[in-house]
Amino acid sequence: MYTVLVAENEPWVLKGIVKMVEEAGEEFQVVGACSNGEEAWSMIREVWPMLVITDIMMPELDGLSLCRRISEHRLALVSIIVSGYDNFQYAQKAMTYGVSEYLLKPVEFELMKEALHRSKEKLESLKDLNGYIVKFQALLDNRQSLPAKLALQKQLELIRSVLGLSDYRKNMRISLLNVFEHKLKSLLEECDIAYRDIPAYRDVHDDEGIIRFYSSMLERWYLSQSATVKSGIPAAIEEVCRYIRDHYKEEEIALTDMAERSNFSVSHFSALFKKHTGSSLTNYVNGLRIEEAKKLLVSSSYSIAEITEIVGFSTLPYFSRVFKTTVGMSPLEYRKRMGS
Repeated sequence: MYTVLVAENEPWVLKGIVKMVEEAGEEFQVVGACSNGEEAWSMIREVWPMLVITDIMMPELDGLSLCRRISEHRLALVSIIVSGYDNFQYAQKAMTYGVSEYLLKPVEFELMKEALHRSKEKLESLKDLNGYIVKFQALLDNRQSLPAKLALQKQLELIRSVLGLSDYRKNMRISLLNVFEHKLKSLLEECDIAYRDIPAYRDVHDDEGIIRFYSSMLERWYLSQSATVKSGIPAAIEEVCRYIRDHYKEEEIALTDMAERSNFSVSHFSALFKKHTGSSLTNYVNGLRIEEAKKLLVSSSYSIAEITEIVGFSTLPYFSRVFKTTVGMSPLEYRKRMGS
């Protein structure tokens, strides 16, 4: 399976591209859709897609700048740009950022399908690496509500498995350790948690020293999450949470809209929201939707597709993936086990 994130500011074009991807082959699965570059950047670091399809002209952060940021952070993913401009300079700049395809609007299904299938070789080479990152993120988010001690233990087991990669996969090991380090530092900085007193893992030359580094970083993260639960939530964040609880079923909850509602910048809002709820905005919204879906699976005869729409997920594949990640089984399996 190749996971895909779509970023496009025109709602009807966004829906069209999502549909094209889903119809291009069952191996392609849309795991996120958003309407601007800043939101796309935030979602990339939460859902870790293998492929990003982005419009070149978007508010907040345009598609070229998004691809440049992806390139600068050396994220292991494939990028496709969709543009209304047949401009050689745009295309040339995109290629310097590692963009694999440059498609012109209006995008025809066959052209999108060909571009996706041409990307398969690159995507296949990213599968193992992406799998490690997705598992690391899922544990950080603690989507299965594990006790902090158990979540930490599983995270360290994952890092040990990375350290155990064979010599011929040394580059993969280095890439993963770099991604894990950058992710943890970003989270701690966003939440104003000190970590600079922890010796960098590059200063040690043995695997146990690397484990100690990540153990210390992760302990601070999980301890901060525990402390956050006990602290009060600022009025602006609480108001946003109330709004989300009232509207998550009938409308798309966009990061930029919620930041504007609270009168914060996107980055400041993201940090505050995560600090005081213990979750990213996307995971918070998805958590509400999954809980409602569980109730409907048990108490109603709605089909899985109908429940997907009722609780506010954009696509059935995305709903199924989030549900399985959160609950540990598919929606259909959950319904059968609960006896509905």
